[in-house]
Amino acid sequence: MKISNQVQDLTVEDALKKVLTAADIRMKTESVPVSESLNRITAEEIIARRDIPRFNNSAMDGYLFLTKDLNSGRRTFSVTGEIRPEHEKPDTLKTGTASRIMTGAPVPAGEYTVVPVEQAQEKERQVTVNAIPDRNPIRKQGEGYKTGKPVLEKGALIRPYEIGLLIESGNRSCKVLKPLRIAIQVTGSEIDEETDSNGPVLEALCSAWPGTVVKLWPVLDDDPKKVTLRMKELNKSSDLVLTTGGISAGRHDYILQSMLELGAEILVRKVQQKPGKPFTVSQLDGVPFFHLPGNPVSAVFTAEYYVKRRVLSALGLNAEPLKAVIMNNIENHRGGKTLFLTGKLGFDNQNRLTITTERSMRSHLMQLYHGNHAYVKIPPETAFESGDRVEVSPFGLAYQS
Repeated sequence: MKISNQVQDLTVEDALKKVLTAADIRMKTESVPVSESLNRITAEEIIARRDIPRFNNSAMDGYLFLTKDLNSGRRTFSVTGEIRPEHEKPDTLKTGTASRIMTGAPVPAGEYTVVPVEQAQEKERQVTVNAIPDRNPIRKQGEGYKTGKPVLEKGALIRPYEIGLLIESGNRSCKVLKPLRIAIQVTGSEIDEETDSNGPVLEALCSAWPGTVVKLWPVLDDDPKKVTLRMKELNKSSDLVLTTGGISAGRHDYILQSMLELGAEILVRKVQQKPGKPFTVSQLDGVPFFHLPGNPVSAVFTAEYYVKRRVLSALGLNAEPLKAVIMNNIENHRGGKTLFLTGKLGFDNQNRLTITTERSMRSHLMQLYHGNHAYVKIPPETAFESGDRVEVSPFGLAYQS
């Protein structure tokens, strides 16, 4: 089967456009307990099931007084009791009396003022007010959220903080997008489980992306029948597949041949870039396959630059590149080929995001990642001078807001 010239030797921009628009990822939904919702994406708007706070309560330890008593100028009161957080219906106060109150404890109905413990002095069940706070430290019922009001929008990423918000607002479960099942397949007869670095690296990388569940398959030998059979297995059991190796033009590179035999549509076949020129994308029965080169940096770069952006896009999250000020001169003399270098992010004295790049790209050396934070995009035949603004794509981050 012939591959269309329209998908071969694409520019980075054209390849990315095809990845984001053509590779189909079908999202489904499910309800899960809030306690199990970390790194999931809300599939609908979530509303508060109760007021936040649920009742008027004290924001600090102190003493509770009738506001009218303090307004009258009175400063010494009899202490008649104590209100703790577990007290659901505290007694109201009588004129001339006060009650100790703990942080989070409910405040009775009516007009009350809390004076922090540091601004009062108690002796023999008599409390003297030394100062009245400028701001009454009482949290009002519903000042955070009212029952029935939205607490999380559809498409929100649930972080640990959102788990607390959902619990606080009375939600025991939530409707979220089902996790994308990502399969990772390393190929190469020369690789075994002990020497495989691409598999564990990509498994850890993809597992850090929100809304995913990742399975690393056993290393696959360079055998055309085994490759075809495994591609069929991956197609049936995954929502998205990453393969590494076996995609160049070598005698024992069988991935592309197997995908064509199975009837896959080729969306991208090689990209004018360094690293990762052999990067290829196919689609079989609605499942996108991202065929990454075997070189370690090439595999990681193409996964982060293309696959991560496709995954986050499917989840409704942002993964757009940033702009930074480059701190060193750099040139790309490659005609027609976009160069990506790793670099270290920082800030200058004007609080602008900066990037200092490595001088070269060696796609077989993972040491290029050590101490660095982002890829710098350098178009063909382009030179940047220190102080120019460049496009950077942070790596090692699951999500960029």
